Amino acid sequence: MKKQFYISGLLLLLIVGVLYAATEIQYFTAKSEPDAILLEWKTGTEDNLDRFEIERAASDPNNFVQIGSVRAIGSNSYYFFNDEMNANVLPPIYYYRLKLINTSGAYTYSNTITVTHIISGVRSTWGSIKAIFR
Repeated sequence: MKKQFYISGLLLLLIVGVLYAATEIQYFTAKSEPDAILLEWKTGTEDNLDRFEIERAASDPNNFVQIGSVRAIGSNSYYFFNDEMNANVLPPIYYYRLKLINTSGAYTYSNTITVTHIISGVRSTWGSIKAIFR
């Protein structure tokens, strides 16, 4: 009886692993640019993947909100997303992750990445000057 239970458990783990291992993220990076934060990722295998939802957290890495969505286009594809809402906003450290949603609605998350958004002193000062005259 115990042996049958262990075999059933192992089979369940194998099935769950296959469902969630259907998409392979080869890399996921974030880069601070003058007007946005550029997110880039590349996939290997994409089986039954519908879309990626991009999620961001500011200050608290446990408080993610969805900021965008990108449709899956197939295996071995390059994707990018510009988070332009951060051009002049503090705090400077942001956390990003991808929510990989398959065609059945099941999902899994990518690893979380961190980026420090750097705003040039000139842009920051100019923004302060404009704010004075509003």
